Amino acid sequence: MVFFSSLRKYGWKPTTNDLLRDTENLLLKTAIKTPFEQFSVDIGGYHINTLKLGTGTPLVMIHGFGGGIGVWIGNLDSLAKHFTIYALDILGWGRSSRPIFLGNTPETAEHWFLEGLDLWINALHLSNFILLGHSFGGYLSALYTIKNPKKVSRLILADPWGVPKKSEDQPENTTWRRQAFLLAANVVTSPFSILRALGPVGPSLIDRFRPDLKLKFANFISDPNVMSSYIYHCNAQNPSGESAFWHLHIPFGWAKLPLVDRLHQINPDIPITAIYGQETWMDINSMYLLLPSLKSRTELVLLPDAGHHVYIDSYALFNLAVISTKYDSVPQFVTEKNLKGWYNYNIK
Repeated sequence: MVFFSSLRKYGWKPTTNDLLRDTENLLLKTAIKTPFEQFSVDIGGYHINTLKLGTGTPLVMIHGFGGGIGVWIGNLDSLAKHFTIYALDILGWGRSSRPIFLGNTPETAEHWFLEGLDLWINALHLSNFILLGHSFGGYLSALYTIKNPKKVSRLILADPWGVPKKSEDQPENTTWRRQAFLLAANVVTSPFSILRALGPVGPSLIDRFRPDLKLKFANFISDPNVMSSYIYHCNAQNPSGESAFWHLHIPFGWAKLPLVDRLHQINPDIPITAIYGQETWMDINSMYLLLPSLKSRTELVLLPDAGHHVYIDSYALFNLAVISTKYDSVPQFVTEKNLKGWYNYNIK
């Protein structure tokens, strides 16, 4: 009975813009204790969902693939004591506009995302800000920093996607999770396409395949179903951002235009900090080997007991690492007994 009632009310996919808005509002108002503003920024016919809170140095936060501003609930209160935070839903994701992507090359896809980001930054008159991006957001953050060196004061890459080149031989140390992830990605255009195709069954898939979501955010929201619902509604609607992303990747773990060939283009005056979870499925070694060759001052932070979603898996240490970049210091949790978690290069 509930199944048919849902079909009559919402159609095949039980999601609407209003449901996403209401779920996001509940998530933010429940989890964030710091006063915040939420508003829409016009970027020439499209709009970008925006969150602002805190005081101090501007910090722009860009979520990863399939995310939205709500994924930062474990970081916002802590970071807002040191930064004025501007978090956004990338064009094509979350509650931002989802225009049809008409390009067919990785270059046009990059331009599509970066132009939307730059229009948003210009509309807010932001300059001299720290730019932090997670996963695909890290990839975009690095490219934006290359193209706009006068606007970014520091780049923070949180478990960034798209760093290594795809090798012909699969690394022997690839985890079973990564292997399963890559296998699934070669079968479907996006993991979320299954979510949409199964219609009313979709919401239950979030809990079935990502039961860890409830545990990750349990310290910040009492009803774990709110986060699951938020992730569902973010990804059950028009896959505009996914369509553009499809042209950027070699299914699914590699970029067609990898950062390993491009990070050296970053202005040497802009420090780079890369923060990884020690249990991530991303290739940490590629970043580690790359760091000494960069002209920028570069740092690599490895956080214990954290995977790809390092910002929430080890949120307390992640927040300290980000805060330390403002004061240009080694994170407080790095001691003589734990120095192997911090690599510091001063390239002159």
